[in-house]
Amino acid sequence: MAEKTKKIKKTKAPKIEKKYPRSKLPSIFKKAYSSKKFEGKIEKKLYVPADKTYVSSLFKQSKDKKGRDVLRVPAECEFTKKEIKRLKFLSKQIKANKGRIKVVPFIAVAAVIAALGITVTIFKNPVAKIAIRSGMQGIFGAKCDVGSVNIQFFDSHVTIENFAQASSDDEFKNLFEFKRLDLNFNLTNLLQAKFHAQNIEITGIELGTERKTSGKLAVKPKDKKEKAKKNDSTGFYDSLKEKIGTDPDAAKKAITELFTMYDPTAIAENIKENLQSQKVAKEVEEELKVLVENWKNKPDELKKSVEEVQNATKSLSNLNVSKVSPAEIPSLLKQIEQAGSTVKKAKADMETTLSSFEGDQKKIKQLQKKLEDSIASDKNLLSAQVSVLDPKKAKSALNDSINQAGYALLEQYYPYLKDLISYASSMKASGANSKEREKANKKAVEKAKKESKRFAGRYVYWKKDTVPKLLIEKVHGSGSGIELFATNISSDMNKRGEPWIVKGSVKKSQCVHNANLTVDARSGTKAHLVEAGYSGSNFPLTFDLSKKGGSDVIQKIEGKSTVSASIAADSDFSFSGNARLNMNPATVTGGELGSETATRIYTTALKSIKSLNLGAGFSFSEKSGVGLKLDTNFDTLLADAISSVANAEFENVKKDVAAKLNEQIASSETAKKYIAQFGDISAKLNGQKNSFDSISKQLNQKQSELKKKTGDAAKNKASQAASNAASSFLKGLKK
Repeated sequence: MAEKTKKIKKTKAPKIEKKYPRSKLPSIFKKAYSSKKFEGKIEKKLYVPADKTYVSSLFKQSKDKKGRDVLRVPAECEFTKKEIKRLKFLSKQIKANKGRIKVVPFIAVAAVIAALGITVTIFKNPVAKIAIRSGMQGIFGAKCDVGSVNIQFFDSHVTIENFAQASSDDEFKNLFEFKRLDLNFNLTNLLQAKFHAQNIEITGIELGTERKTSGKLAVKPKDKKEKAKKNDSTGFYDSLKEKIGTDPDAAKKAITELFTMYDPTAIAENIKENLQSQKVAKEVEEELKVLVENWKNKPDELKKSVEEVQNATKSLSNLNVSKVSPAEIPSLLKQIEQAGSTVKKAKADMETTLSSFEGDQKKIKQLQKKLEDSIASDKNLLSAQVSVLDPKKAKSALNDSINQAGYALLEQYYPYLKDLISYASSMKASGANSKEREKANKKAVEKAKKESKRFAGRYVYWKKDTVPKLLIEKVHGSGSGIELFATNISSDMNKRGEPWIVKGSVKKSQCVHNANLTVDARSGTKAHLVEAGYSGSNFPLTFDLSKKGGSDVIQKIEGKSTVSASIAADSDFSFSGNARLNMNPATVTGGELGSETATRIYTTALKSIKSLNLGAGFSFSEKSGVGLKLDTNFDTLLADAISSVANAEFENVKKDVAAKLNEQIASSETAKKYIAQFGDISAKLNGQKNSFDSISKQLNQKQSELKKKTGDAAKNKASQAASNAASSFLKGLKK
C-alpha cells in the first residue's frame, strides 16, 4: 500500500499594521514648543507618569525657521491606529487640565468675599446679636439677654459675652447664663456654605440665677403643647386623652367624696330625711303649746282663791289667843271650824285641779322623753353613718391622681422630645439620600473607567469630604462646679461617621447631677435614634404639678432627692424609658377639696408624709399607645396617713355633726321653752297648794291654842272649886 503523502501547511505572511503620518495627530502634538512651553503646556498637564514619559519620547530636539531650539514630533514619524487613539485621548486630558484658578470666576469670588467682608464688618455684631436673641426666645419662650457679640470674620473667631436665658416658668429666674463663649470656625468651609467649628469654649456657666428684670415676653409665644397637639400625627395625644379620661378632676372628686362621711354638714344633709327628732319636736311643741295654754291661767285663778280664803281667815289666823276671854272661846272655835271647812273645801277643789295637772304633767314628761328618745335615735343614726375610712378606697383614688400627674408630665415634655426626634429623623433621611447619591456617583465612575481604557498608571484620589453643612467638633463649657462636653454635633452623621454625644455634670455642695444625650442618625445603625440618661443626688427638687395640668389633689411635691432616669426613642416617634425617685425629707402639698373637714384631714395626712419613693416605666408606640406603670409607696403611705388622721378625727366629727344636728332641730328649743313654762306653772300651783296648807295649819294652830286655853280655864276652875271646897271643909271642922 502506497504511503499517504503529507499535506504541507502554508505559513501566513505576518500582517503589516497600517501606520499614519504625523498629520493625523491632534493639533497640540503637531506644534513646536520651546523647552519651557513644552513643560508648561504638555508635561505639567499630564498627571500619569507613563503618559508623560510616552509623550515626552515623541518630541525631539529641532530648529525652527529662525534657528531656535525647539521640541517637535519629527515629520517622518508614523503612528498606529491605537497610538493615534491614545494621543487623541491624551490631547483631551491636556486640554481639560487647565490652570487651577480661573481668572474670571476668581475675580468674581474675590469681589463677593470683599463685599461680604465689608458687610460683615459693618453689620456683623448687631445682626448676630438680634439673630441669637430671636432664636433663643423662640426655643425657650422667654427673654434672652446678650451682652455683646464680636465676629472676627477673617480671623475665624466669634465671641459672645454676658449671655442669660430667662425661664418661662419663673419670670425672675434664668434657666442658665454664661460669661463668655469663644468659637473658632473654618473660613474655607464657610465660603463653601458650611459652618465648621473646631472648638467652642464656654466659661462662667451658672444655673437658676436670679434676674433683676422680668423675663416674660411682651407677646406670649404660642403654647408648645397646643401646637404639638394640633400638628400631631403619631396618635400620642389621642392615646393620652383616652388614658387620662375626659374629667381631669375625677381624682379630686373621688378624694372629696371619700371624706364626705367626715363632713358634719354633709352628714347632716345626707341623713336629714331620716331624722325623727325634728318631726317629733314639732309634734311635741304643738301638744306642749296646748297644755301650756290650758294651764297658764290656773295659777292666777288659784292665787285669787287663796287670797279670798286668806282674807276671810285673816282675823282668825292673826288671833292673839292670850287676849281672848274664856267666854269668847266657844264662839271663836266655831268660827275657826267654819273657816277650816271653807279652806278644806277650797283645798279639795285645788286637789282636784292638781290631780288633773299631774296627769298633764305626766303627759309632758312622756312628750319630753319622746323628744329625747328621737334625738338619741338620730345620734345613733349618726354613729352608724360615720365609719372608719376604707384605705382601699383612698388608695384607688390616690392612684388615679398620681397617674394623672404622671400623664401630665408626659404631655408637658413630649413636644420637646418630638422636636428632637423630628430633627434627628430629618438628618437620618438626608444622610440616607446622600449615601444613595454617593453610590450613584461611584457607579458612574466605575462605568466611565470601563469605557475609557488607559495604560497602566497611578490613580490620584481627592480627600474624602467629611464636613457636612453644620459641624461642631468639640464643645466645652465650665462654671462653678459645672462641666459640659459635646462632640461631633453635625447635620449629616453619615458624612461625619460619628453620632452626637453630649455629656454634662453639675456639682454644688452635696448636690451632684450627671446627664448624657446621644443622637445617632447614621444609616444602617442598630442603635436608637435618641438615647438620654440622667442621675442626680442630694439636691432639692420641686414638682409643681399645678403648673403641669395636674389635679388639685396633689399640687406640689418637693424635698431632697435622688433621681435616675433614662429614655430611648426612634424615628417613628415611639419611646420607652424609666425613672426612679427617692425623696427624703419630702413635703407634699394638696389643694382645697371643697370641704373644710375634708381639706383639714387631707392636709394633716399629707404633712405626716416625710419620705417618698417612686418608680415609673413609660412608653409610647403607634400600636400600643401611651403606657405608664408606677411603682410607688406613696399611695400606701398617704392612705394609711389619711386613715389614721380620720380615725383620730372620728369623735370630733361626731361632736361637730351633733352640733350640726342641733341646728337641724332648732325648734326643740321651743319645746324646751314650753316645758320650762309648764314647770313654772307647776311651781306656782304647788305654791298655791302650800298657801292653803299654811292657812289650814294656822287655823289648826289657833284652834289648838283656844282648846288648850279652854282646858286650862276648866282646870283652873276645877282647882278653884276644889280649893274652895277644901277651904269650906276645913272651915267646918274648925267650927
